[in-house]
Amino acid sequence: MTLAEVPSVGDLLAERYRLEEHVGGANGHRQLWRGVDVLLHRSVAVVLRSPGGEDAAPTMTAAVAASRTHVDSMVDVYDAVDEGRFAYVVREWVNGSSLRGVLEQQTLESAHALELVASVADAVAALHEGGVTHADLHPGTILLSEDDRVMVTEPRNEPGVTQVEDVRALGATLYACLTATWPRVVPAENTGLPDAATDEWGRVLDAAAVSSQVPARISQLTADLLDHTQAPPSAAELAVELRALAVAGNEPTAAIKVSVEPHEAPTSVLGSMNLGRFKPETPPAGMKRLAVIAAVIAAVLFGGVLTSALVFGGEDDPAEADENVTASDTGSDKGEETTEVAVPTDLPLTPDMIRVVDPPDGDRDNGEGLDALIDGNASTGWSTATYRNNPKFGNLKPGMGILIDLGQAYEVASVRVQMTSAGATVGLLSGNEDPGDSSEGDQAIVDGFTELAAPVENADTNIELQAGGEATQFIVIWVTELPESSGGYKLTVSDINVFVR
Repeated sequence: MTLAEVPSVGDLLAERYRLEEHVGGANGHRQLWRGVDVLLHRSVAVVLRSPGGEDAAPTMTAAVAASRTHVDSMVDVYDAVDEGRFAYVVREWVNGSSLRGVLEQQTLESAHALELVASVADAVAALHEGGVTHADLHPGTILLSEDDRVMVTEPRNEPGVTQVEDVRALGATLYACLTATWPRVVPAENTGLPDAATDEWGRVLDAAAVSSQVPARISQLTADLLDHTQAPPSAAELAVELRALAVAGNEPTAAIKVSVEPHEAPTSVLGSMNLGRFKPETPPAGMKRLAVIAAVIAAVLFGGVLTSALVFGGEDDPAEADENVTASDTGSDKGEETTEVAVPTDLPLTPDMIRVVDPPDGDRDNGEGLDALIDGNASTGWSTATYRNNPKFGNLKPGMGILIDLGQAYEVASVRVQMTSAGATVGLLSGNEDPGDSSEGDQAIVDGFTELAAPVENADTNIELQAGGEATQFIVIWVTELPESSGGYKLTVSDINVFVR
């Protein structure tokens, strides 16, 4: 929006919705306002997006789908208007606290967390049935209302976000409820929570390893939902499973005692789930008015946290992320030296450390957008060209890559790659030097660099390539096959993270 187009207090949209207070979203792209429907005399939330038109089409589609869900745990969507210069969705105004506000003060008991996430899954399942994704699930977009409801804010339906990613976000939300941290294997904007603790390989610790109060079955279910090598259930199936676990946990004969060491792997819940027992016609259980939610909100209110819900993707000051966990050898005898195991850390990357590798017969003109790979924003990224003949870059070249100069030799533990589409083949190469930013140099990389991590075929949108701790200064995220895209084959990488010791 230009300055002249920025809405201000008192503006009347659609001759009906008067803007009262700007409460979230400092940039012009997406803003949250508290408003008043002057015809019905009720408070509303107005979510503005700029620009409108084609860019806002997914949001408008999602608003229509949300208005038809008829699920108690989805906020009511009243209107959606596209004025071209901007578009806006009008929904109910919810007084209460965001889930993030609660988790900043305390974790939830397992049974409470299961029922809460099951209610969120009901809303997600309804959206999926309507053909859209939420694409913005995290504790900042889940509300706990003053009248004891769990409410999910309106969906974004961002292009490239799949139903599978929504379900993984449900798993990440369950993990957050149990640990008050967010697992970065599921990208989300400004959750406001610290990053989940990881092991020496950069893998997220199981919830039971973080808190002994988490039953083993629930911990393993959460781990399976976060595991990108496993296909998750649908949102509707997950809601059923979560409620079954909640009921089992409330039965004295089914009490689960947890004594799980961090390295132990309990039997997979997802792997043993009989998905055939979930009949498609089985309706979601619906949102229950939970006394537990009322108790949680009351506790937070007593602590002075409860406010009118400004739930807008986390525009508040987020908690500082703690990504470093160290472990020591506690088994040594007195007088022996205690050894510390260095846990991988996320190496800060700058634009001058990254370039594109495009060997012959590549045209080497795909250098734009590299900054977006390290901006932490999953909605931006770097893209290849579109190849119409086949997924192997039209058989023009062996592949393309992103070269990263780490600045010095590090023991590389893993490299996380977030993409907007599944289906690519992605591996990791390493070498001792950059032979030069030229077509000849790129060919020398193809000929001389060695495999650091085996290629992952038909990769999910979020993968972590395990490098095994080999010391190197130069690595290449190497793509040899592209996913299908509109009009051919194309890959967009949204973010990369390198974990080193």
